[in-house]
Amino acid sequence: MRPVRTLVSLAMTFALLTATPAIAQETPTDTSAPTAFGISTPYPHIAVQAGDQASFDIAVTAPDPTSATLDVTGLPDGWTATFRGGGFEIGGVTAGPTAPEVSLDVNVPVDAAEGTYDIGVTADANGTSASLALQIRVSAQAGGEVTLTPDFPGLRVPAGETASFSVELRNDTPSDLQFELSSVGPAGWNVTAQPSNEPQAATVQVDSGSTATVSVEAASPPRAESGQYSISVQAASPETTVEAEMIVEIVGSFSLDLTTTDQRLSTEVSADGSSEVELIVTNTGTAPVQSVQLSATPPRNWEVSFAEEVLAEIGAGESVAVVATVTPSEQAIAGDYVITFDASSEEAEASVDIRTTVNPSALWGFIGIALIALTLAGLAWVFRRFGRR
Repeated sequence: MRPVRTLVSLAMTFALLTATPAIAQETPTDTSAPTAFGISTPYPHIAVQAGDQASFDIAVTAPDPTSATLDVTGLPDGWTATFRGGGFEIGGVTAGPTAPEVSLDVNVPVDAAEGTYDIGVTADANGTSASLALQIRVSAQAGGEVTLTPDFPGLRVPAGETASFSVELRNDTPSDLQFELSSVGPAGWNVTAQPSNEPQAATVQVDSGSTATVSVEAASPPRAESGQYSISVQAASPETTVEAEMIVEIVGSFSLDLTTTDQRLSTEVSADGSSEVELIVTNTGTAPVQSVQLSATPPRNWEVSFAEEVLAEIGAGESVAVVATVTPSEQAIAGDYVITFDASSEEAEASVDIRTTVNPSALWGFIGIALIALTLAGLAWVFRRFGRR
């Protein structure tokens, strides 16, 4: 019998050992659930400026749903504190495994002296109490600041063109702020400042710790003189105003005008000679134009030459006279022709069409007169000789 009993005992022991892991798997333990009533905050020590509000996120937890009252201790004279939850001012919470959203707002008076202040929060539930130590440091540098920073402090553009800046508006204060944008430029300029994501808006909302991008465009007059011009953009909120200054350097505009000295766009030339055309090249821009090349496109087999083929420099607003000599082809017949004159440089160019009238050669006029005279003389001889018969 003993061997049989021993065998049964061994079988039962083996069954218990193999069953234990299965039972453990069926009853897992939730290690994240609170084991006791408590109160906590992720940031117990914060710094603010005098006159600002210090806010703490409060978490009250318990193993089972429990009603708890909240209170603030150690609050300095003149300071006020409010518990808020669900959009209301509250005096208590229902604590549980999942903490409800609760905030503690502490208003610091504007005349509060700089220093560190210790306050506490207590939570009471059915005779069980939990406390939390908080610390508020009052400092003039604690409130953060608002900055307005352009991507480039200055840009260089020709007159009449637009300089575009991207400006970062950063809000490092504890409050969400709405800014009104404005801009100022030189007289005659068109300067605009708008949020990059809202081109038609004049205001921009910047949350605490966030940034916004402001697009600034400055368009100068077409004939703005060369030089450096200052423009500024301002972002103003009820709490603060910031300003940024940028420089636009105008390098001048480039343009040329080509015409004749008497403004007439026609000339005459004889078939067997040359004619001079007096041209005027004018710099109508605001910057000097270098190396102005003169050329012409005449009819086939015609020749056009210039007293000066290259003008070294024409200052802004200045004019230079140039003489062009036009020689028609030997086969040119009387009539009207068009010659295109050009003045060009790397910066600008201009052209003008001049109608050229070719007159018959004077030699053919003399020949015609001689033929007429010979004809008349011949007729007179004929009448004298045969008229008597």
